Amino acid sequence: MTVDQLSKALRNAGIDIRRLDRSAENAVRLAVMASLVETLAPSVPATRKKRAVAALPKWRLMQVLRYIETNIGGPITLANLAATAGLSRMYFAKQFRTTTGFRPHDFVLRKRIERAQQLLAATSDPLVDIALSVGFQTQAHFTTVFKNVVGSTPYQWRREQPKVG
Repeated sequence: MTVDQLSKALRNAGIDIRRLDRSAENAVRLAVMASLVETLAPSVPATRKKRAVAALPKWRLMQVLRYIETNIGGPITLANLAATAGLSRMYFAKQFRTTTGFRPHDFVLRKRIERAQQLLAATSDPLVDIALSVGFQTQAHFTTVFKNVVGSTPYQWRREQPKVG
């Protein structure tokens, strides 16, 4: 809003600028300054756009998936996964999440749970043995993660599976 437009708006509202008291004069000055600042200041978008992260190339993703499958029973670190993909840890993590929708750690946990489900359905091995064989350090952690991912405990899930044979 320009000064002329502001003056005209005040006149149209029946306000005589010459008869304004000190506080009204200050209000007008403040409105003029705000208008000037608004027109002179570069507009800043409310949310800054993040640069889009490219998806992990398919060949790199396949290498990482093979690595996870091969090493599912042992420790799998972000550094190992990034090295397998030939990328820095942070760039790999961003590309991996863009590609899969999961953080690398969460993806590995889900793969461990999938393998555990296969073992639970196909064997009668104790839960602790299955937990250790798919890379969990304790049965308690295994049970917690399993329940978060599947919705029931490993014991409950195993009981609900149809018997083969």
